[in-house]
Amino acid sequence: MTTSNESTGLSRRTFLATGSAAIAGAAVGGLVSKSEAATQDPNKGGVLKFATRLDATGLDSHRNSQYHTSIPTGAMYSGLTDIDQKGNIIPGIAESYEPSKDLKVWTFRLRKGVLFHNGREVDADAIKQNLMRMKDPGLGIWSFTRGAVKSIESVDAIDKYTVRVNLSQPDAGLPANVMHYPTNLQAPENFDNSANHPIGTGPFKFVFWKRHTETRMVRFENYWETDAAGNSLPYLGEIIGRPKREDAVRLTALRTGEVNLIDHMAYASVEDFRKNYGDKFDIWKLHLGGVFVEFNWESNIFKDKALRVAAAHAIDREAVHHAVFYGHARMLTQPYPPGNPWHMEGYNVLEYDPDKAKSMLKKAKAVGSEIVLLCRPQPNYNLQCAEIVQSLLTEAGFKVRVEPVDAAVEREKLRKGEFDAHIQGHSYRFDPDAFFDRNLHSQSAYVKVRNRWHNERYDKLIEEAKRAPSQAKRRELYTEGWNIVNEELPQFHLSELSMISVSHKSVQSYQPCDVAPYTYQGGGIRIAHIES
Repeated sequence: MTTSNESTGLSRRTFLATGSAAIAGAAVGGLVSKSEAATQDPNKGGVLKFATRLDATGLDSHRNSQYHTSIPTGAMYSGLTDIDQKGNIIPGIAESYEPSKDLKVWTFRLRKGVLFHNGREVDADAIKQNLMRMKDPGLGIWSFTRGAVKSIESVDAIDKYTVRVNLSQPDAGLPANVMHYPTNLQAPENFDNSANHPIGTGPFKFVFWKRHTETRMVRFENYWETDAAGNSLPYLGEIIGRPKREDAVRLTALRTGEVNLIDHMAYASVEDFRKNYGDKFDIWKLHLGGVFVEFNWESNIFKDKALRVAAAHAIDREAVHHAVFYGHARMLTQPYPPGNPWHMEGYNVLEYDPDKAKSMLKKAKAVGSEIVLLCRPQPNYNLQCAEIVQSLLTEAGFKVRVEPVDAAVEREKLRKGEFDAHIQGHSYRFDPDAFFDRNLHSQSAYVKVRNRWHNERYDKLIEEAKRAPSQAKRRELYTEGWNIVNEELPQFHLSELSMISVSHKSVQSYQPCDVAPYTYQGGGIRIAHIES
């Protein structure tokens, strides 16, 4: 069991000043400040060539992920809110926002003069049209975006620069849900053409996209953000995205100069690369999220709590730490790392105890019980974690079959309940409601086809956390909920998921956000420039 730290409340005034109760971050290293960047007098222009593990599945940003760590097209978009280097939610296109006392109404006041890439000003009506489009059940909106706006009941354009968002229930986490990922903004008059030529509000605008091959974007000359000296951002003239699925292929492209920035260096490559090429490249270890095993509560095996507990005791996080992540991810037992304002303390954790696991299996007369462990083969850590868990559970007395399947087959098997356990990763959640509600609340669409868990006490705690404007109170409620999760075991957290990002030293003033995005206010690709 961990110990508790004292917590301090977040007053409503602080709530407004910081931009949200959803304050998040993980300290990694120092960023060149806006003022420092300005004094460097960076060269305008230059081409950033970015090799990523992922590519967009489509260009309509409401229907497809524009993941701001690994999909270059995310650079085309902004949201009502933004993030800083540590992942704190801060004002974006909305220069301020304020909740009602009951947290059921949020009022956003827009910056004047912010433009879409076609020259139209971003006004309250455009915001309303975007948010209501994201709620349209007939448009095939991406599930993560749908989940982010599910509490929105209606939107009112009070005047040209004031938007009132009315919610179906109190939601302290709304500011995090209207950030550029996943609720980015498009020019409304271009909605019908956004799948072919998207028009956003971000620092770069669209030129060309060929899936799995190349993305081209150029500097948006009328982007609203400036550096400390008043120079317009971004500095870069162009971004070329080159998706390369295999880690080794991306790394080779970086070393040979084909690209000058990559995401997701293979964990096994880090130390040798640092030793042999560290003088030519900058390397960042970033908190990306986490990975866990979830148990199907309706399966013949894991409907029995004793067998879920036995499985948890059989899993050695240290083995995962070394065999999968080569020591480059922390052995976390929760979604938020130490130093993060949402990091929880004072909860129970089931520790590795193989003897107890074996004893529990024997007592339940379940030695040799057959388990189907579902996973995707990519990213690599999914299958690697599954194989480690398979080995550990087998040693305890289970009989485990790993089934690596592609995303379409995975969705179908999950829907039908054709699995006993499942390896799943999660990205960083800027507000904890996005993890504790969407991943574990019984009414979540995710839960209904994954762990199939239902716990009334847990649900009530998470619903209460939505209504609590104090960060300390919310964290207390999430900690109590996490205790229930660790007791009942709909999921068992295996590890932090880290991302190793690397750039050539010719890419000046670039540093990714501590929680992995390549774009954030006052940093990332917005202030990067290429050394001439």
